Amino acid sequence: MCDSHVIAGYLLNGNKHISMSIKHISIGYDSYLEYFTAVLNFLKDEQWIYNYRNTHILVNNVLDNFQPDWIEHFQYITSNELNNLPFGYINSNWPESLQNFLKKITNLKYGIEVYRFGSELPVLQSRHRLSVKKQHEIVRLTAVIHDLCQKYDITVIIDIGAGLGYLSYLLYEKYDYKILAIEGNKDTYELAIRNQEKYHANTKEDIKFIHHFITNNSESNIRMLLENLNWSLNKICVTGLHACADLSITILDVFKKLELAQSLAIMPCCYHRLEMSHVSADGEMFENFPISQVLSDVYENLNGKLFLKKPFLRLACQQTESAWKHMSDEDHAIHSKSCILRAILQEFANEENLKIERLKRKSGKLINNVKEYINNVKFTHKLIRPDGSDYVINEDVFLKTMMGKWKSYKDKCYLVEVLTAFQTAIQSICENIILLDRVQYLSEKGIKCDIYKVTDDHISPRCHALVANK
Repeated sequence: MCDSHVIAGYLLNGNKHISMSIKHISIGYDSYLEYFTAVLNFLKDEQWIYNYRNTHILVNNVLDNFQPDWIEHFQYITSNELNNLPFGYINSNWPESLQNFLKKITNLKYGIEVYRFGSELPVLQSRHRLSVKKQHEIVRLTAVIHDLCQKYDITVIIDIGAGLGYLSYLLYEKYDYKILAIEGNKDTYELAIRNQEKYHANTKEDIKFIHHFITNNSESNIRMLLENLNWSLNKICVTGLHACADLSITILDVFKKLELAQSLAIMPCCYHRLEMSHVSADGEMFENFPISQVLSDVYENLNGKLFLKKPFLRLACQQTESAWKHMSDEDHAIHSKSCILRAILQEFANEENLKIERLKRKSGKLINNVKEYINNVKFTHKLIRPDGSDYVINEDVFLKTMMGKWKSYKDKCYLVEVLTAFQTAIQSICENIILLDRVQYLSEKGIKCDIYKVTDDHISPRCHALVANK
């Protein structure tokens, strides 16, 4: 561990845990302990912004949490002000309490360093099946991995969650690395083998696809797999693009245990899919959050299971500020009406003791005619009775009820946009707590780890990579 990063130690349960210094953070926070405490206190106090499903904003009376003097000013907020609010914009005419609230958010933001690539980005040959987003991610992560391997003289890479091998092929084609490509899904693995045979037969000696589901005990399996290969082994780099949910934590543990592993570069995602260890009226707890001792202690002291729940993880997975910044007047109108109408449907369902099941993954843009939207509910959502049977909508009664609710709530559309702006403003704070928890976890194990912004978050919202070296 690099001594220049250690600024404080503290005693807990008789054991000394290291609290690492924070780079590029707001003035006033010198350690992860201090920063975690400040952020969790804020999230606890202001959980009304995020600690629920957005479909339940009316059921939970969320909009009633806005202070009356804030509402007076928000009635006249412009799209430009809404768009810039997450970036620290404050109108000098706004109430002092609102200005202080927004300043507090700004002070809690963590400035993650943009990765500086050591060499020119590789060019990915046209892959028609790949989205622009996926190609962007593959190219950028490849460059990070190459920088690490050059720095530490590494020639072998373990690609965990390799899928069909796009990342592995680029690493081999451009830089001649040998790749152990591990894929846990059997169907994907079998397709990868067929594709390699058909399109990349010349790589079979240098890219080895393995079907193996990674667990905390995979270190011995990986060591055996490496020993069976006729490769010169000295040091290896461990990587994973889209290290989804708990997989990213499992990769950290495998990296920690594997003696040959020198470097690591992974891009975590899907925090909301973290495995739960406890769900009750007392709160929600997760198997792999928090994982560092520092955050775990702050979490325990503040009873984090009550406010760091699925909605917190879901917000951490949302679009970043960049997607919000360029919203037009029309975009805000569509978004706010869509949110209010879905919340009205939820209120109706709660009153009738019904559950809602979405029939379409994406329903497209809101139909401008509200009556048309309501009449289309039977095609976009299913209402289910407590006994599991379908609720048959009486179209006349349903339309009258929903239109009455729309008339009551339509004037609050602007507050929905302000609420969304607040959520957008704290999205990066929520995500960074999750990422910094992992950095601190490795630091406590004596492994230096940093976070970098690797991709353009407008193209790929989960734009961060954890980069570690032993």
